[in-house]
Amino acid sequence: MSGIETPRLSLFDAVNIALGSIIGAGIFVILGAAAAVAGPALIASVFIAALVSLLTGLSAAELSRRYPRSGGVYVFARETISGFSGFLVGWVWLFSNIVTGATVAVGFGHYLAYFFPGLPTGAGIAFVVAATVLINLLGSKESSLLNNALVLFKIVILLFFSAAALLHFRAANFRPFMPFGLNGVWAGAATIFFAYSGFARVAIVADEIKDPRKNVPRATLLSIFISTAIYLLVAAAAVGGAGSGLLAGSGSPLADAMVSMGLGFGAGLVALGGLAATGTVSLASILGISRLAQVMARDRDLPEFIARGGGKGAVPRNAILLAGAATLVLAFSADLPHIAYISSFSLLLYYAAMNLSGVKVFKGRARIPAGLGFLSCLVLMAHLPKISWIVGVAVLTAGAIYFFLAANRRRQNPIAGIR
Repeated sequence: MSGIETPRLSLFDAVNIALGSIIGAGIFVILGAAAAVAGPALIASVFIAALVSLLTGLSAAELSRRYPRSGGVYVFARETISGFSGFLVGWVWLFSNIVTGATVAVGFGHYLAYFFPGLPTGAGIAFVVAATVLINLLGSKESSLLNNALVLFKIVILLFFSAAALLHFRAANFRPFMPFGLNGVWAGAATIFFAYSGFARVAIVADEIKDPRKNVPRATLLSIFISTAIYLLVAAAAVGGAGSGLLAGSGSPLADAMVSMGLGFGAGLVALGGLAATGTVSLASILGISRLAQVMARDRDLPEFIARGGGKGAVPRNAILLAGAATLVLAFSADLPHIAYISSFSLLLYYAAMNLSGVKVFKGRARIPAGLGFLSCLVLMAHLPKISWIVGVAVLTAGAIYFFLAANRRRQNPIAGIR
């Protein structure tokens, strides 16, 4: 079994890992699904999702300071609640990020088809998954350099979109502001929460970050503040420039918004940004899945072979390959809105567990944000479709069955463990 790589990632790299995970399919693709249920109140949905993310981010930052090692929410729950809770949270996290990877792979396929209309979406899905697997096999520093460049590029593209759309801003596009009422706003927030899914991913690779006790919490909160500012700007510009109706019916809403405003040249740039955005989330998704699977395998919560690497690098080769295969299978077996809803449920479930960890270990006033974060996650979960709950309960049940079967096997063969 290979050792963990020597910490080589700076605070700048850490922030970009989080931003690379956050700014992707959520704003370039899922924005349309959120607009369909919230209407012009999409901007309010984005703000609510940001508040929930911030409350959870405060818990994540403090827990990262207390437990500065790779594993993130899996380690937090394992250390503060129980081994079984930690396993279930890690299990759900892995599933959620496989779903996230599949979602952005489908989004990449849609944006690639914008440039090559005759190209099947599946070809784009296969390409982005294969490419991100190969890049991750090179090592964390190498993949981080590419991620940094792509993150800066897509932020520039989003700022360009916002500036162009604001030039075509029409206040009438915000009337009526809440056509689907408060339920629509909350449903939109639950959907768009998917767009904030990556802020805790930096804690998963804490062992590869310099001075993780300080830099992981800083990167977590900085990524939430930066992405929230960008999301609010883009949502306001998109609704004001194109209207929520056009966004709601689109798989590539920002590019279609540019076309509707007579800015065909800008649509090409936005589609290019969509490729970069979904590509970076796919890159970070494979990174996060493989590293958490490696940690869980070393803790004997998953089969040991998953943690094995190869060559001179310490990357978990088997975990990376398995993450890519699982992402590819799911991307070809479900439609975009459904896998996004399922991902949002899983995200909210393990973020609720993170806040619960905070409630248990924090003292005094520090427990208030964690408690509010826990409740807000439950409220958003209540506004997701039934399919999300059905799949979520099925995943939890499967995880519990696996855990107890594996625990029984370890008791019978304590030396060999799970192999």
